[in-house]
Amino acid sequence: DDYHYHMAPFHLQAIAGKKVPIAYALDGFPIYGETEIDGKPVVGLDEYNGHFDAKKKYHYHGTKTYPYINGGFKGVVSEVDGQVDPQAATKGFRPAGAPLRGAAITGFERLGNDSYLLTYSLNNSSYQIKYTATLTNVSMDFINPDGTTKTEVYQRR
Repeated sequence: DDYHYHMAPFHLQAIAGKKVPIAYALDGFPIYGETEIDGKPVVGLDEYNGHFDAKKKYHYHGTKTYPYINGGFKGVVSEVDGQVDPQAATKGFRPAGAPLRGAAITGFERLGNDSYLLTYSLNNSSYQIKYTATLTNVSMDFINPDGTTKTEVYQRR
């Protein structure tokens, strides 16, 4: 299945700037935030939530009202079995596990270029997953509330 947004990632406009797209639609057209690249308000959007700029280049905009992000494709795409084709695809790096019903993520921090620490609560206890991901493998330390750790290493498939 394709990865896609249901809402525009507006936070990226603050990071990337107004002149840089916050995403690209599967037809290749850029998606900008709530303003034009010059900072002016967006006007004249079509049924796909896009329009042509002064240079006759088409682009979409994210909005806080329907359709929120591109409401279809202005460009030509191929569809196979109800999905845009081709699409980027990836495989999981480890077998699927059971969901942690009732868990809530309480923290997330970047420890280094490829290392992260995720903290979550479950049944009034705090757990952590410290992981490092590279192009070839993923190493995960599962840290229990009592401090015991289980390490798992997976090779990318």
